[in-house]
Amino acid sequence: MTSSLSRGQLGVFALLGFGVWLSGAVMFRFGGHLMFESGPWGVLISAVVIAASVCLLLNASMSWRGASAAQAVTVAVVMALPGLFGDVLYILAFPLITGLRTLTAIPYAAVIVFGNAVLFAFALLRAETAHATPSP
Repeated sequence: MTSSLSRGQLGVFALLGFGVWLSGAVMFRFGGHLMFESGPWGVLISAVVIAASVCLLLNASMSWRGASAAQAVTVAVVMALPGLFGDVLYILAFPLITGLRTLTAIPYAAVIVFGNAVLFAFALLRAETAHATPSP
């Protein structure tokens, strides 16, 4: 059985998640038109790169903080929550914050939902693999 994460560890993961979201928000501000207004291929490439990046960041941050694979779902949720709350505000003022067209918020939201779904699925697979018992 794995020990639970301390409040301090959860706080570090939440701050890491906020930092990732903030860096993404700044990147979208300056490069968003290339990512989300370049047609379906640009959106597809953005979605795949973002999904892969958040999975790599989950692995790296868990390794850095010494979290076990069994705790991957908890860590993923704690890291994703600040960004999800931030994205609500981001979407509400999307054209003002990003300088992009209002309709560009649709592919942006799709990429964010896809990235989070992949992150949670990856975390679940990591946790399930850690809980699996070896077969004889």
